[in-house]
Amino acid sequence: MVMGFDGLLTKFGYKRLVYPTKTQVELWFLKRCKHSGTKIAKHKEVTPAFVSKAVKEANKRITTILQETARSNKITLDLLSSELGFARGFSRMFNLKSYITFSPENSVQVWYDHKGDCATCEDYDGCRKHLIQEYKERNIPIKNPLQRPTDLGEHLFKTLEEMAK
Repeated sequence: MVMGFDGLLTKFGYKRLVYPTKTQVELWFLKRCKHSGTKIAKHKEVTPAFVSKAVKEANKRITTILQETARSNKITLDLLSSELGFARGFSRMFNLKSYITFSPENSVQVWYDHKGDCATCEDYDGCRKHLIQEYKERNIPIKNPLQRPTDLGEHLFKTLEEMAK
């Protein structure tokens, strides 16, 4: 018997990485913003069962995305919350604490816990923009918006760790 391509991929541990649909992300995001399933259903003119099923599927897909991102970046996870789109772990490659975020605007991002010299970093503006977007999407207040990206990240990830526990 000849094994098909899907069977071959499954045999070797390949997980099919499927991002949540636009609708699933939208409903997941509303749920993450602490809206009830009933309120979301009424607003979107769908049934509460539809909202529940879509959010469960989004959580499942986000879990897989966070896990596969960790695996491909050689990060061992010790905390994962699909509801927050957040994971924490340790990078064996860089010997650093690591964070993975999923958000509608930023998609998947991998962050490493380090005290970088932000003033000389060529990605200062991009890093800062992504971090501020993470704060906005999660409704986390920024204590000092003029902080360096390293400090913004440190506060964001500590807050997410507390929320995930």
